[in-house]
Amino acid sequence: MWLLIGIVLTLVWTCLKEYPRLWKERRKKELVLLTLVTIVVSALSLAESIGAHLPNPLDWIAMALGPYPKAVYSLFR
Repeated sequence: MWLLIGIVLTLVWTCLKEYPRLWKERRKKELVLLTLVTIVVSALSLAESIGAHLPNPLDWIAMALGPYPKAVYSLFR
C-alpha cells in the first residue's frame, strides 16, 4: 500500500514541478515526451507494485536475436 502511495505521490510531484515550466516555455515536444515516459513508467511501476507478472524484455530481445549469434559463432569455429 505504501509503495502505491509513493508512486502516485512521485507522479503528482513530477507533474506539478515539470509540466508548468515546460508549458510556459512552450516546449511542446518535450512535454509530449515527458507525458509518454511518465505514463509508461507509472503504469509499469503500479503493475509491479501490485504483484502483476511482467515479462522480461531481455527475453524478447534474446528471442528476436536468437538465430544470429548461432550463425556468427558457426562462422568462427
